[in-house]
Amino acid sequence: MSADGMIWSAEAALERAVLVALRADADVQAIFGNPARIFDDETPEPAFPYAELERHEVEGRGSAGAAGHAHTLSFAIHARDGGRAAAKEASGALRAACERMALTLSGQRVVLIQPVYSDVLRAPDLRSFRGLLRVRIITEEAT
Repeated sequence: MSADGMIWSAEAALERAVLVALRADADVQAIFGNPARIFDDETPEPAFPYAELERHEVEGRGSAGAAGHAHTLSFAIHARDGGRAAAKEASGALRAACERMALTLSGQRVVLIQPVYSDVLRAPDLRSFRGLLRVRIITEEAT
């Protein structure tokens, strides 16, 4: 497998692990339902509130001779009932779950999981609210 293929495989494994951890979190399930409505692709007419993994940026970050990557995952949170407060509560539940998250990945060591940005604003339809949560995850190759 090429180096690019290995990186993509590691990215996909990280995304899967994050989504599994978020969907399994009891506080996330209390807001997003069980199973938690956290999607990684288009879902026709999902129930509110729900979240989508919209973007996964990757930058090379190595240290002390170990190859590593900085991943920034961007989640969109969509809420309708309960207004801005409900959207903030949903965003806060995802943020808190990320802060508690412990990930185990084959061939990678997770160095840091840190929410780095959060915002909530009214959506263009003027009926719902859209939150944005960005999470930085630093990984290194396991030795």
